[in-house]
Amino acid sequence: MNKLRSVMPMRALTLSEAFAVAELQATKLLELLELRSPSVDIAKVAELPKIEVHLEPRHRMPTLAGFSQWSDGRWLIVINKDSVPGRRRFTLAHEFKHIIDHNAARIAYRNIGHGDKRRHDQQIELICNHFAACVLMPRTWVKRAWANGIQGEEELAGLFKVSVEAMHTRLVYLGFLEDTRKPLAEYFRTDALGTINATAA
Repeated sequence: MNKLRSVMPMRALTLSEAFAVAELQATKLLELLELRSPSVDIAKVAELPKIEVHLEPRHRMPTLAGFSQWSDGRWLIVINKDSVPGRRRFTLAHEFKHIIDHNAARIAYRNIGHGDKRRHDQQIELICNHFAACVLMPRTWVKRAWANGIQGEEELAGLFKVSVEAMHTRLVYLGFLEDTRKPLAEYFRTDALGTINATAA
């Protein structure tokens, strides 16, 4: 955990810097877990020190995909058991990013959202989504698969064990696909980064 946290600068970050740090942390995590090809065995996160993962049925958390909290001397990650497998995997990686950021978030993310609490919280969720996408669909791995002729969204989603929607969003972010759903005005916004990088589970 300390090796992942050490990547985070102890200063206020811009949103683009936070995204860059998230990708560096994702790359470091894959290196530490000795994961080199898809699909990522994200369950290895549950084997890390002071991490415990629980699955709960949907009726106990009907509006949540998951959450994390410090409890009884360890980090507890609770995942909605009834979510589809791709969503469960994405949620585990997403919540792990919240844990990595716990000590540094107050400083690193203090300018995120520019004083707007709702926007601040939304953009932190985007940062955690980006981390999860980088862990489950690493840039170099996706590029390698694409270069090897695996270019269909469903085929890539199957290879990386993520949802088709998550893979579509990742391919748009990496520049392999045009985002046909993005309104024209989005191309001219100065704060479009958050819109582009929102990653669905």
